[in-house]
Amino acid sequence: MVMHSGSKSLKAGRIILGAGEEVGEHVTENREEVIVVLKGEGILLKEKENLPIKEGDTYYIKEDTRHNVRNTSNRELEYVYIVNSTR
Repeated sequence: MVMHSGSKSLKAGRIILGAGEEVGEHVTENREEVIVVLKGEGILLKEKENLPIKEGDTYYIKEDTRHNVRNTSNRELEYVYIVNSTR
C-alpha cells in the first residue's frame, strides 16, 4: 500500500511479508528512507551489512544505498517506510 500525501518529495507505504518472503534488492538512488517495524522480525540487508530487525525498531537508509528486507521468521513481518527525495 502506497500513501500519497500530495507532497512533492515524500512517499510512504506499508509492507507485509509472509514467512520467508523479501521485498527484493533495490537502491534508494537520490532518496533517503526510514523503515519502522510494526510487528515480526527479519533482516535488513544494507550494502554489506545484515542487520536484525524486530518490532519497534526504526532504521535509516541513506541515499544511493542498495538494500533489501527479508522476513526470517515464521510469522508476518510488517513495516512502514517513508521515503523522500534529496535532489
